[in-house]
Amino acid sequence: MKLSASITALFALLFIALCAQSAEEFGAEQRVKNPAKIPSSIIAQLSKKIATDGINACQDTKPNDLFEAQLVSLSKSTKAYLVKPAHACLCSAHDCPMWLFKVNKTTAKLIWDTPATSLLEIMDKKLNGYSKLREVSALDGQGHETIWAWNISSYTEIYHNVWVLDADKKCRLGEETTQLMDGKMVQHTKTCIQD
Repeated sequence: MKLSASITALFALLFIALCAQSAEEFGAEQRVKNPAKIPSSIIAQLSKKIATDGINACQDTKPNDLFEAQLVSLSKSTKAYLVKPAHACLCSAHDCPMWLFKVNKTTAKLIWDTPATSLLEIMDKKLNGYSKLREVSALDGQGHETIWAWNISSYTEIYHNVWVLDADKKCRLGEETTQLMDGKMVQHTKTCIQD
């Protein structure tokens, strides 16, 4: 009886460990779970980008208060800062920009960004040793999904699907772009199938 309980406990711990290694999700409107101090070089780059993009809604907020970050693992040896807005003034509707920065000593390099997303998932699937990224957004019957993979020094798009909901036929219409094994991007239209 004790052996059976020990084996059950062992399997439970193993299951918990496997779940801990699964994908991580970061919602645009959710606070990060484990905040990290953002290096000043990242704050400087993002402040410059906001000024360049002409975002004026955050004028009264200090640059250090505009963002929040969490360290995320992208490979066995690579951690990066996932940075997202800490204030809604940088967002539109339910979508916000997000950025990934790889930091070496004092230099921060932008390796991925999106201007607007509802959810970023750091997938448990890897390509070239790095986790794939999946970002999605959906609101009012339309949305998009994009998957990114590591390509030498940054992330590149390997799949993109933009869709709208056809309420009458209760299905999605849209354009889907997929990267083939040879690197070629192929686009096709997704249409509803009539019954």
